[in-house]
Amino acid sequence: MFKHVCIVGCGLLGGSFALALRRSGFTGRITACGGLRSPKLAVERGVADAIETSFDRNEVCQADLIYLAAPIGGIIDFLKTKAALAKPGAIITDAGSTKTEICRVAREALPADVHFIGGHPMAGSESTGVEYARADLFDRATYALMIKATDSVDETQFNRLKALVESIGARVLLTEPEAHDAAVALISHLPQLTATALSSLLGAEHDGEIARRELAQRLAATGWRDMTRLGGSSWSVWRDICLTNQPNLSVALGVLIGELQNLKEALDVRDFNQVKEAFEAANTSVAEHRAIRYANFEKV
Repeated sequence: MFKHVCIVGCGLLGGSFALALRRSGFTGRITACGGLRSPKLAVERGVADAIETSFDRNEVCQADLIYLAAPIGGIIDFLKTKAALAKPGAIITDAGSTKTEICRVAREALPADVHFIGGHPMAGSESTGVEYARADLFDRATYALMIKATDSVDETQFNRLKALVESIGARVLLTEPEAHDAAVALISHLPQLTATALSSLLGAEHDGEIARRELAQRLAATGWRDMTRLGGSSWSVWRDICLTNQPNLSVALGVLIGELQNLKEALDVRDFNQVKEAFEAANTSVAEHRAIRYANFEKV
C-alpha cells in the first residue's frame, strides 16, 4: 500500500514505528530526517534505509507517507514550513500527544492534494532516542486517529492509514481532537505532572533535614518506584504538551487537588469512613478499567 515512508523525528516513537513496519512485512523504503543526530543514528542502527534530504534542499519529497514523530513544536513548525513539499496524494500523519493545535495548523497549511490525518499512539517510555526504539512498542496499544465532522476526510486515504496502523499491532480508536485533548489531560498528562511533583518531594528544596530525606530515599521501594517512574521524563518533550493543552491540564489538576484536599480534610478530623469510601471508589474504577482493557485485548 505504501512504497516510501519518511519519518520526521526518528526517536523512540518514530524509530519504533519504522521497526514495527519492517516486522509487519513492509518492504518499501524508509527514510529519516529531523535533527542532526537521530537520522544518522537511525541509519547506522538499520532503523531507516537512508537520510531524507529533500526538505533541506527545498525539493518535493517522494514519500507516500510522512510520519511526524518530533516534539509537538517541531510537528507544528514542519507543517507550517515544509509540508507543502509533500508530493500530491501523499498522506501526512503525526504522533503528537495533543491534537487540537496540530490539526488546526495542518488544515491551514497543507495543500488540498495532501491528506493529513492526526494520530496519537498511546505508547511510549520515559526514555527518549532511537536507541530505545523497539518493534513491539505498539503491540495492543490504543492508537487514536482523528476525525472531525467539519473536515472533509478522504475515506480511501483514511482507510489506508488505518490498515497500516492495525498492521503494526495497534488498536485504532477514532475520536475528535478536542475530545482527545481533554481525555489525555486526565489519563496521560496528569499522571506525568503528578509523578513530577511526587518525585520532587525527596529533593532538598522540600526537606531541609538531610538525615530524614536520606532515610526516606533508602526506605523507598516498589510503591515509590512505580509512582515516580515518569518523574524521569524530559521537559523538552513535555514543554510543548503543557503549552498546547494548558486549559485541559489546569482543569485536570484542579480536580485532583480537590480529591487530595478531601482526603486531607477527612484525615484531619479522623473521618476514616470517608477515606474508606475513596478507596472503594478507586477499587471500582480500577476494576472497570481493567475489564475494558481485557475485553479490548481479547478482540486483538
